[in-house]
Amino acid sequence: MFSRTIGTTGFVTSLLLIGGCATIPGPNDTNVDDTAAKAERVAASVGGANGFGGMGMTGYRDHAPNQMGFNSTADLASSNGQMTVRLHNESDEDCQFRLSYFARHEGLGEQMMNVDVNSGGEMTVNIPCAEMVGMGPLEMPGEVGCVLESGDTVPNTMAVPGFLGLDFECGGEYEHFLTPDVDDLDGDGDTDELIIQSQGMQFHLQNGGPGGHRHGGGMSMMGPHFSGGGFPIR
Repeated sequence: MFSRTIGTTGFVTSLLLIGGCATIPGPNDTNVDDTAAKAERVAASVGGANGFGGMGMTGYRDHAPNQMGFNSTADLASSNGQMTVRLHNESDEDCQFRLSYFARHEGLGEQMMNVDVNSGGEMTVNIPCAEMVGMGPLEMPGEVGCVLESGDTVPNTMAVPGFLGLDFECGGEYEHFLTPDVDDLDGDGDTDELIIQSQGMQFHLQNGGPGGHRHGGGMSMMGPHFSGGGFPIR
């Protein structure tokens, strides 16, 4: 059952305040190579007909696996840091978002939590600083990203996962929007259907597309996690 909040804006200060919080078990190994491998698998799930963000993110899929890398402990999320995730519900139904994140200092499994957001409202959630944030399984586009009060589900396909150093920083914020697909981002001709669009999806649609331009202070599209040859800045 969906719980109502007073007003339209909420704030969650602890994972313990959210029902349905669960941890997908992972080995308790702090090896940086394992984190880098996870990041490359997530990045490889972006773009293409069946990937996160669809065809609009195809350039991301082509380039990101060769550029994304957490190469030292300095690249990883701080174990005593926090960040916030802001969830916006722009639909006419209450929704339960399936927030997920990967924080190496929490283990090598994905952390998942359910967050209820009223129709027309928003919720701000505090989570540990993480290397990756998304909706539903981080490597599985097309899975459930939120459940509407009617029981219908919205896929996580347009919720392109965000990466530390590229899309957010420790102490920063990352956003997701449940909204009508007015721009037909999935190319199916339906502009009334609901999608979950991430800040990462919006970010990488800017500046001429995800391939060959620079974000942030690092080299090329993958920011400070670049680990290959450069691309020209558009």
